Amino acid sequence: MSLCRVIDARTEDPFAFLHGRQIGRDLATEKIVAEIIEDVRTRGDLALLESGQKYDAPGLTSLLVSDEELEGAYLETTYAVALEKAMARIEQFHELQLAHFTEGLEAQDGCFGWRREGIGQRVLPLQTVGVYVPGGKATYPSSVLMNSIPARVAGVQQRFVTTPARPDGTLAPAVLVALKLAGVDRAYKVGGAAAIAALALGTESISRVDKIVGPGNRFVNEAKRQLWGRVGLDGYAGPSEVCVLVDETANSEYAALDLLTQIEHSDDNAAFLISTDVVKLQSVLDAVERHLTGSSREISMRKALADESCVFVARDMVQAIEIVNAIAPEHLTLSVKDPESHVERIQNAGCILLGDYTPESAGDFVVGPSHTLPTRGAARFGSPVNVLDFLKIQSVSNLSFDQLKGLIPVIEAFGEMESFPIHGRGASIRLNP
Repeated sequence: MSLCRVIDARTEDPFAFLHGRQIGRDLATEKIVAEIIEDVRTRGDLALLESGQKYDAPGLTSLLVSDEELEGAYLETTYAVALEKAMARIEQFHELQLAHFTEGLEAQDGCFGWRREGIGQRVLPLQTVGVYVPGGKATYPSSVLMNSIPARVAGVQQRFVTTPARPDGTLAPAVLVALKLAGVDRAYKVGGAAAIAALALGTESISRVDKIVGPGNRFVNEAKRQLWGRVGLDGYAGPSEVCVLVDETANSEYAALDLLTQIEHSDDNAAFLISTDVVKLQSVLDAVERHLTGSSREISMRKALADESCVFVARDMVQAIEIVNAIAPEHLTLSVKDPESHVERIQNAGCILLGDYTPESAGDFVVGPSHTLPTRGAARFGSPVNVLDFLKIQSVSNLSFDQLKGLIPVIEAFGEMESFPIHGRGASIRLNP
């Protein structure tokens, strides 16, 4: 078990380590991001263009992804069909979610709502949303679909995408085709903190949005933190993480590949492996070693395992699930006998993948729920990106004279308790104007 840290929870306290996990603050990153945000605030599009040329694409000449670029994008049939099937499943999942949450509500004027005895609510979509799609070392057409499709299903009026360009100033054909399929209103070739600042503040070319969703690197996340309140956000994310819970029945090869699937992204990702069976744990780790050796991202995955990851030997399944809930993982695979029987005890997880035939990669690309998930323990209080991220609720009240009359003593009492006499008078004057 030399690939990563090992904690034997039968004799050690596993929670001291887990409770110490947090999203790190880096003063150098904070300073750089603050300077980028201020530059975008004062110089707008010119700052965005220079930032794109400096950090991503020396050949960048235009921020806007043109109609010609979108129309000219081409993919091999296999890839094009994969994008279309993924989009159909993502759309179907979020349409089902919307139907479930709005069941029984009255639909009118582009929103849903209810009214009972003078009080009620309106559930309506946001007007403008910005989707951040990572770039750099990899290409992420899946992130285009996973974040923009739920917004479309929710009824968001305008959806804008920002994503870093390649060094020559272009976007990968797969990203362009995904943008076209998703029907986004406009896309821009700008990434990092500058893109978040542009969406939050607005520039000459990029409209200020109501909310930003989508994963990114530490500069993206630090920009989200600094701009929190100027714009709605899906969350302040840390690096990706995966937890695989195995018992003696688990297929070691499947479990090993699920563990490696998420840390394939970056060397700061984290993997957690838990079991009550030491023999099975070693079998999974042996399989991990086999799949690591010679793989294209072996160096970065080994670093993620050595620096960020942990194996837990649990006393029993009850303790194993307690450890899962303490980790609150972004992705959780239950590779155990009768996985459905354990779901009710899982309080904290961004997504749960059950059994031998639901690999981590299916969740990343095509199952249907968005792959933008809470990280670094945020699954204790956060959720995957979904249609509810793009809806807001308004309270509506319309009291009759008799209803107000019955409530005035309560209003006056609260006014006295909180030393706000005008509050009470504002209500009682309506009885004796």
